[in-house]
Amino acid sequence: MDAPDGAFLKTAIGKKMTFMFLHCPECSRMFQFNPVAWTAQACEAVAPKAARGAKKSARQLEKLLARENVALPQAYLDHLRNGKSRPDVAIFRDEDPFTLYSLDELCKDVDVDGTRYPAVRQLAGFAQALAQAAGAGSKQAAPFSPAELAACLAIGEENTRILFIDSRDNDALWIYHLDGGDVEKTRFTLTSLIGPGVS
Repeated sequence: MDAPDGAFLKTAIGKKMTFMFLHCPECSRMFQFNPVAWTAQACEAVAPKAARGAKKSARQLEKLLARENVALPQAYLDHLRNGKSRPDVAIFRDEDPFTLYSLDELCKDVDVDGTRYPAVRQLAGFAQALAQAAGAGSKQAAPFSPAELAACLAIGEENTRILFIDSRDNDALWIYHLDGGDVEKTRFTLTSLIGPGVS
């Protein structure tokens, strides 16, 4: 266990939290952990390395998203299609930038608690885990209900944080923290992200 996870575990025990994620530095797996009951359930937040297949065309990727009932905002889809999208964005000063998913990366499978989701839909898995661990009335991802969080679209990541589009307005950008299930609003919107002048 690395130092940040160790410190967070001590805090979680003190606060009697019943849900958190820990990362194994040896196998790169992530575990859903209950520090009160001292039980863990294996899950992954990154797709396992698989054999490379033929690269899919943008049209094939869009069909895959449609089959998964993923409706990206049209302006963002156009932005991804034009091939000029930035690979990362600095959400906070003095912190590592978030890596933004390409159209191909949005469609890659991610394993959350043993269920596979397209990366763009991975919050559905975490919302389900939150609801199971803390009940449907969980305030852990407030102001999002588990159903609202499940409808949000992930568009990037940084270590244990996922950048996502607020499903309620399809514009505000938020961060989901894997190590606790909390959310944090950013100063960015999808409109400002795809427009000029983002550093």
